[in-house]
Amino acid sequence: MVYATKEQAIALLENLQINYKMIEHPPLWTMNDPHAPKGLPEVKNLLIKKKKSDQYYLFLTTNKPVDFKLLAVQLETSRNKLKFASEAELEGILHVVSGMVTPLALPNDIYHKVQVLIDADLQKLPAISAHPNVNTATIIISYEDLIKLLESIGYIPQIIQQDYCL
Repeated sequence: MVYATKEQAIALLENLQINYKMIEHPPLWTMNDPHAPKGLPEVKNLLIKKKKSDQYYLFLTTNKPVDFKLLAVQLETSRNKLKFASEAELEGILHVVSGMVTPLALPNDIYHKVQVLIDADLQKLPAISAHPNVNTATIIISYEDLIKLLESIGYIPQIIQQDYCL
C-alpha cells in the first residue's frame, strides 16, 4: 500500500493557491490528545460506510458526538446500515490510517466512492483544521477554501443541518 503523503497535501493546496498555515506537533491519534496544539478549530473527520454497499461518507463535523440515528434520517437510510469504515477501507480508499482521515486524502478516492458531508456548524468556525495526510502536522484553512478544494477535485459536499448532530 502506498500511503498519502504530506507532500501531496501541500502540493494540492499550493496548486489551488489556497492560503494555509501549517503547525507541526507530536503524533496525534485523537482530538482529545493532551499534546494537541491549543486553540485550533476542532474538526472531526470520519469515514462512515453504508453496510453491504460501496457507499462511503466523509463526515466533517465539529467536536461533538454524532447521532447516527439522526444522520441516517438525513441520508434516507436506517441507523443500523451506517457504521465506521474499517482500517482496510480507510487504507484502500483514502490511503490513510485511522487518526489521519482528512479531506486532503480525497484525491486518492479515484473512483469517487466517497460522498462528502459537512456539518453546517463548520461554516461558523473562524477556520478549518485538517491533517495533511499525516498526524504530525495540522493545516489551517478557511471554510471557503475547504469548499474550493473539494469542488476542484470533483466533490460537491452535502451540508448536514446542525440539528442532525448532537
